[in-house]
This record gives sequence, C-alpha cells and structure tokens, in this order.
Amino acid sequence: MILYSRNDCPLCEDVEDTLLRLNIAYTFIDIDTDEKLVQKYHVRIPLLVNAQKQELGWPFDDIQLKEFARHD
Repeated sequence: MILYSRNDCPLCEDVEDTLLRLNIAYTFIDIDTDEKLVQKYHVRIPLLVNAQKQELGWPFDDIQLKEFARHD
C-alpha cells in the first residue's frame, strides 16, 4: 500500500499512526519531492493506493481502512 503524504501534515500523521497501530504495511511517498505529485495530490492527501490501484481518500475509519487493506 502507498500513502501519499507530506511532512508536517497532521492528518497524514494520524493516518500513519493508524496504519502502524493496525499493523498495515505501507510505503510513504512525500508528494513534495515531485512537482507532478504535488499537482495531482495536493488537496487529496492523505491518500492511500492499494495494489489494485484503488484509492482511499480521507476521511475514513479503521473498518474502512482494514477492508481497503484486504485488497493490497
């Protein structure tokens, strides 16, 4: 699973904490490292993308996140 995020983003930090708490593996991608990612995801972070390229945007709860992670 990929977490599109940025540093100093409180919502993103909350999502990271939740992923860790639920023991869900993820790869952090800081959108600020690539202008194309900033343009694409600026107002959409935190955003999760699973192996099937499905997206889960904020807001979501633990139940939705667990279900989404089943498809990774």
